[in-house]
Amino acid sequence: MTVTRDVILDILPLYFSGQVSADTRVLVDEFLATDPDFARMSRRFDQLLVERDPKAASGDAIERRAFEGTRRLLRYRNQMIGFAVGYSLAPFFFLFRSGRIEWIMFRDNPSMAVKFAVAAVACWIAVGILGIRARRPSGEPSR
Repeated sequence: MTVTRDVILDILPLYFSGQVSADTRVLVDEFLATDPDFARMSRRFDQLLVERDPKAASGDAIERRAFEGTRRLLRYRNQMIGFAVGYSLAPFFFLFRSGRIEWIMFRDNPSMAVKFAVAAVACWIAVGILGIRARRPSGEPSR
């Protein structure tokens, strides 16, 4: 039995996504080696599909995108933790005067202390949300 272009054309999507057996991969490689024009055309077609539809990208590209997205979310989460800690501690700044503790923000500007506390709560909520998003699998839809 001879393998025709139509047969290889049917197999190419699975071949480029890496979902074929080793024997099928050898068969396609041998056919593409005998028909260089078809090989060039099929590889160019695969590149165009990947550029047009990122979901059709190879497994490595998908993993790399997922890794970069998770890393970005964790970086934002870590920055948000810094803001949350800063806003949480700001209302509690104090001085030692005359052998006793004086609370600077509560004493001088209690409304500002409340604003800092509200900002701290918002930052801690954002930290939780970013943590949940970083743990969610990349294929799972957001709610």
